[in-house]
Amino acid sequence: MGGCVSTADRAGKARSDEIDKQIEEDSKRLKQECKILLLGSGQSGKSMIFKQMKIIETGFSEAELADFRLVVYKNVLDSAQQVVLYMRKTDIECVEISNKALAEKILDYRLDMETKSGLYFSPEITEAIHKLWKDPIIPKIMDEHSSDFYLMDSAG
Repeated sequence: MGGCVSTADRAGKARSDEIDKQIEEDSKRLKQECKILLLGSGQSGKSMIFKQMKIIETGFSEAELADFRLVVYKNVLDSAQQVVLYMRKTDIECVEISNKALAEKILDYRLDMETKSGLYFSPEITEAIHKLWKDPIIPKIMDEHSSDFYLMDSAG
């Protein structure tokens, strides 16, 4: 009795063995996983740890790099605009007269985050930010007034 196995039973046994093998492989993989809960305030570096681990393990794809590039450009522009807005609010003038027009150009510049056409700064805005940052008043603002307005840690 039961010495004969039907074709349907063989197919079922093969499927069962396949499922058992998959469960065993998943179990081994899950034992190697390590889950970490990162707690901390904003701008404290939680996501930076994840990004550094990803760089070490696999690196970033071209699409991820393009996304990060856009974020970096946005952060640079936001920081430059915050400084210019603070200067305007407190009636602080650029030492270099030519930088006044550059400051206005920086305030008016917008990145298009939706279409990702802002993957690169225009050469004009790059030069404007670079020249404004070299103005002698900027280090003074950063040293004496940085607690008076919000500026990302990476901007200094």
